[in-house]
Amino acid sequence: REFILLKDKMRAATMTGQWQQLENLGTEAIRLCPSSSDGYHGLGLSYLRRGGTFAAVRHFRQALLRGDTPNIHLRLAEAYFVLNQHKFFAEEIAAAKAVNPDDPEPYYVAGRFLFQAKNELNSAAEEFRQALARDPEHFKARCYLGLSLKNMQHDTEAEQQFLKAIQLIDAKRVSFYLPYQALASFYLERNRVAEARPLIQRAVEMQSDVAANQFLLGKIAWMQKDEEVAVRALRTAISLDEAFIEARYLLAKIHQTRGDRDAARQELKNFEVSKELYGKGRLQ
Repeated sequence: REFILLKDKMRAATMTGQWQQLENLGTEAIRLCPSSSDGYHGLGLSYLRRGGTFAAVRHFRQALLRGDTPNIHLRLAEAYFVLNQHKFFAEEIAAAKAVNPDDPEPYYVAGRFLFQAKNELNSAAEEFRQALARDPEHFKARCYLGLSLKNMQHDTEAEQQFLKAIQLIDAKRVSFYLPYQALASFYLERNRVAEARPLIQRAVEMQSDVAANQFLLGKIAWMQKDEEVAVRALRTAISLDEAFIEARYLLAKIHQTRGDRDAARQELKNFEVSKELYGKGRLQ
């Protein structure tokens, strides 16, 4: 009875992202029932979500010794994704698909790996489509399908996927900023600035501590002659990510355009220093 209640608490901690709490509960679960995979799985997930990838792998492997479940294979695949271990990733994602072929998550994670680690856009898009065939409301898969299509220059379908992802997020009332940011960037690249502005503002409302959100808001605001918002957003982007040298360069241009030569000179100096430290940074 005590162990069942503990598992419920672990499930709740996972749903709410309370990773330290999950670590504590996982440790207690191992003490109560060391032969169960649940405690090791919980501990592994708590480490994975906080950047302790090697520790996560160790605990997921211990969990697998105690029970073969699709979730553990999927989490191990995620860890190997982070560690750039392509061979082990492929093995674990295949196992996750085999154990539960109706689950969209292994296909989504496989698509992310192909998109981000290997830049295999056609293959990534197919994985995202497979995820959506299993769950048409998987808004993350829709967003990344849109990004894959955009990079393949399939603009019409990319825009449709971004819009569908946004509709799903709004309907579900969840917070996931990426499709708003992606569609804002898509419109900005096509000089559809007025359409981009409310999207990037929504992305910033959802997650203001993402430098790319602040940078896009600053760039769009500057194009709309909204200097105050542009300067504030660019400064925020730089404070969040010192390597964001494109934000420094645009801020220097704004100061120069406004006739503030001292501020422009200082920001260009900061730009050169950052470029020396971080290379091309976000410009690449």
